Amino acid sequence: MKRDLKQQRATNQKSSRWYLLFFLLLVVGAGSVWFFLQPQPEQAQRVFANCVKLEGNGKLNSAEKCYTKVYQDYPQANEAAAALLSIGKIRQYDLQDEQLALLSYLQLEHDYPTSQLVLPAREEAAQIVKYMQRNYSRAIEFYQRLLDLNAGTPDQYYFEIADCYFHLENFSQARIELETLLEEYPASALADDALYRKGAIWLLEGDSDAARLDWQKLIKEFPDSSHRVAAELDLARLLEEEEFLKEALLLYQQLNESNKSLMLQNKIKHLQQRIVKKKEAI
Repeated sequence: MKRDLKQQRATNQKSSRWYLLFFLLLVVGAGSVWFFLQPQPEQAQRVFANCVKLEGNGKLNSAEKCYTKVYQDYPQANEAAAALLSIGKIRQYDLQDEQLALLSYLQLEHDYPTSQLVLPAREEAAQIVKYMQRNYSRAIEFYQRLLDLNAGTPDQYYFEIADCYFHLENFSQARIELETLLEEYPASALADDALYRKGAIWLLEGDSDAARLDWQKLIKEFPDSSHRVAAELDLARLLEEEEFLKEALLLYQQLNESNKSLMLQNKIKHLQQRIVKKKEAI
């Protein structure tokens, strides 16, 4: 009887040890899982720093793989979104693979919609769609989504949208976008450019009076604009086409005083001959 009790006690003690061992293993295992599931910012930072070093040393393929590892292994770390942006730029500017670059930017926007890096990712994506793929309709959507962020350079986005509509030969909508730019951002560095282009669009639409007003406004409000000479030339051409030859001649002569060129001199000579012929005909 005593022997049976001893055996029972030994069995119970053995079972207790197994239960304790099992519990310890369970705790350790759970702790390990918890550890790997948690963000590891320091480790992510170290790996990301190594990626930046590889890129700086010109090891672009290795850098791309390194950034991909950051994104895949540390998706919750702040560096993950930055890694996707870096991958996109390497593919876009160094590897000349705009399609894969575009996918990286879109992946960033999809996975990290609240990240501050969504703005530069959308800007790069819009550049690819407009200037590399020349898909102007789709580019309008990308720039419109940039406007929706209420950040960045909205005047530039309006200008790009207007340019897309111009390429699509939707001149009236292009003009409307430029008008919006000028109304909402009158102090924009693009204001003189927008005025000049808007005048050109008015001319394409057959409204020379509206074109004249825009170019005159440009000359008055932006005397140092790089578009001033072109605007003055266009005004002179309008006068010439409307048979105001003396007025056109005066403008050409004024332009020639500050911007001497063979083209202007030939224009002046030709116009003087026309005036003489017109007098003789009378």
